This record gives sequence, structure tokens and C-alpha cells, in this order.
Amino acid sequence: ANRRKQKHAGSAHAPEAPHCPPAPRRPPFRSIRHTFKPRRRRKKEVMEAYAAKNSIILTAHLKIADKEGKGLLTEDQFVKTVATIGPKFTREELRKILAERKIARSPDGVFSYESLMDKITDGTSQVAVDNDKRLAEILKLLTCKLEKSQIPAFRTAMASLQLTEPAQSILKKTGGTMSAEEFQKKFPAAWKSSREASEILEEAKKTATATTTKESKTIQPYICPSVLSSDFARLAEECKKMIDLGAHWLHMDVMDGHFVPNLTIGAPVIKSLRKHTTSCLDCHLMVSNPEQWVDDFKKAGADTFCFHLEAVEDPNKLLDKLDKLGIKSGIALKPDTPVDAVFPYCNRLHHVLIMTVEPGFGGQSFMWWTMPKVAAIRARFPALNIQVDGGVKTHTIDACSKAGANVIVSGSGIFGQKNPGEVIKAMTDSVSAYQ
Repeated sequence: ANRRKQKHAGSAHAPEAPHCPPAPRRPPFRSIRHTFKPRRRRKKEVMEAYAAKNSIILTAHLKIADKEGKGLLTEDQFVKTVATIGPKFTREELRKILAERKIARSPDGVFSYESLMDKITDGTSQVAVDNDKRLAEILKLLTCKLEKSQIPAFRTAMASLQLTEPAQSILKKTGGTMSAEEFQKKFPAAWKSSREASEILEEAKKTATATTTKESKTIQPYICPSVLSSDFARLAEECKKMIDLGAHWLHMDVMDGHFVPNLTIGAPVIKSLRKHTTSCLDCHLMVSNPEQWVDDFKKAGADTFCFHLEAVEDPNKLLDKLDKLGIKSGIALKPDTPVDAVFPYCNRLHHVLIMTVEPGFGGQSFMWWTMPKVAAIRARFPALNIQVDGGVKTHTIDACSKAGANVIVSGSGIFGQKNPGEVIKAMTDSVSAYQ
């Protein structure tokens, strides 16, 4: 009103200022503080709503943070983990949630995150139902006849079928290797309610981004016999034989007896073998503290150094060291680790390794339900080397190739065969056919 008076000052048409009631008195500072309380309550509700909606992916990240695998985390670990993928909230707000949900916590702030997640989701079983459908659809895609022109749609569809159930749970459910016929008999409701392969591919075709011919040509097949399955008394001779038969890399499984139960080879074996071959020594370290072994493996002559994402707190720091030393770097993921956890580092890597069995245990069946991880990486990083390791043989190679893997690790699938040269050629041809 005052501005209108000033604007029309001296004018015969100046409008009258409307009557304005006096401004209300400013509330005391205590009242302002009081108005913030509902906002804090809404923030807590947002966190719980997010946890309920994304319970399985959040639980998977919490399991990664749970290094000891006891189902327990500190308040700080829980808050930090949620903040990496969802809303940020404070330790005090977490304590209120724990109190309301009646979750016991120790004096130093340790509590069962599994109990909390179960109460937040009210024990819903809808996730398990959805996973059964996804498993059925993965099988339908893997067993359907596929033309090369359908590869982009296939990988888009496969990438969308990320499972939200831990791999060991699925392993127990499906009993290891389960054919489409066996799955259909055991889970008829999930099989019937799931989409057909043609329908899945048609839907994926609308959003699929085909890689260019130039990008596809840059992806070369690399077959890597796992030296762990060789005769160690004739190690150099066995490795030379594999290279002469057409193998590209020699895969070295390094286990420390801590990160995984078994104890295998180390840098001294790499150093001895380097004297007898110029081929790529591809070192996969299944160890708890990979940082301490970088210098030893560099001196020994390792060409690649692939460490597990679950074993390090700061992957970038280790990658910086590998870059400085000139070693090709790779990151490996266990079957339970969410695939998006490796995305921030992929542009720095020589390759990503997707474990298709649990690392450190022999005699396991190929986990065909890990193929959506491979497809997700290939769709996002079309020129990256993607390695698969575990249970890969002649009857499972096509599933890996279709999903987008081009670096194939096989132990008994090559060393244990009468004609390993034919196996290496068959695997090379499969990768080439689907790239």
C-alpha cells in the first residue's frame, strides 16, 4: 500500500490504499523451535518408507558393510550405509527408530540390522514372490532362441531382472543347477505368472540402446584357463600347453584362507611362472587386505591385479596405486553384492569380474541368475572387459556370452577335459558370436 502511494504521488488517479490489518506479533524463539519438530518426524518417516520400499537392495548393502557376517552393525555403520544409497539421517534419529521398533542395542551402539529391516517391512513376502517370477523370466530368456539382432534387447531385459534375494538363499531354493523344466515343476505359479521370453524382448526393444558396430568390434574374446585346476607338479608345462591350444590369459586364483576358507598360491608362484611364459598372468586376489600385496605382485610380474570390492574400504586409493605402478586393475563382485556398487569405478578398470559361484569353494554349480549383473554392466559400459568365473563350461558358456561376458575363466571345464583345445575354441566362438 505504501509503494502504491509513492508511485501515484501527485496524481489525481491515485488509488486508495486498501485497509490492512496490523501484522501479527512475531512468536517467541521457543515457538519457532517447536515448529521444526514435525519436520524431523517426517524425515524419520521418509527413511522408514525408503527402507520398506528398497528393503532388499538396502539389506544387500548392509550385508556388505557387515564384514563379520553376524547380522550386526554399529549405529554409525548403519547411518553411513543408508546415506550412500538413500536419505541421510542422524544417529539420534536412528536411536528413536530402534526404540519405537523395540530393537535392542548394546551400550556401544551395536544392534541387529536384520531385525530392524524385518520389522520395517512387517515380514512381507512379496519380494520373494517377485524373485521367483524374475528367476523364471531369466530362465525363459536364457533358453530361448536368440538372433544376433536381438542381443541389445536381450541384455536390456536381462539387466532389468536384478534379483533382490541373497545368492545363497536362491542356491538352496533351486538346488544348484536347475533346468527350465525342473523350475517349472517346482515353482508352477511363478512360471505361469511370469512373462514369456518374446513378450520380455518386445518390451525391452523399446528401450534398448544398441551398441554401435565399432564398439562391438572392440570387444575381444579372452579365454583364461584357471591354473588352480592344473597339475602343480608340471605347472609351467601345463600353462605352455594351454597357450599353445589357443588360450589368451592364465588365471591365477590367490586365496589367503581368511577372506575365503581355502589357501592357495601367492606372489612366489607368480614370480616362478613368469620365467617360463610371456602370456598375461591374470591375478584374482581373494584376500582380506589386497593393498598389502600390490608391490609383491608387481615385482613378481603380474599383468593384472583384480581385488574384491567387499575387501576394501577405499577402492579409489588402491586403484590409484595400481595405476601408478602400471598394473591393469580389476574389481571382483561376489554373487550377493549389488552390481551398482561397482559402477562408480568402471571407467577406471581394465575389467570387472562377476563371480558365478561363491569364491573359495570348489565343486559349485554355475549360478545362472547372476547373468543380469553381466548384462547390466555391458549395457552401461559397452567397451569394458567383463569376466565371469565359476562353473563356466561348454553347456553354460552361451549364457555368459549372450549376457555380455567376453573374458571367460574356466578351471575343470578346460583342464579336466579330454580335448581342452576344442573347449577353448568352442568358448572363443561363443563369445565372438554374441559380441
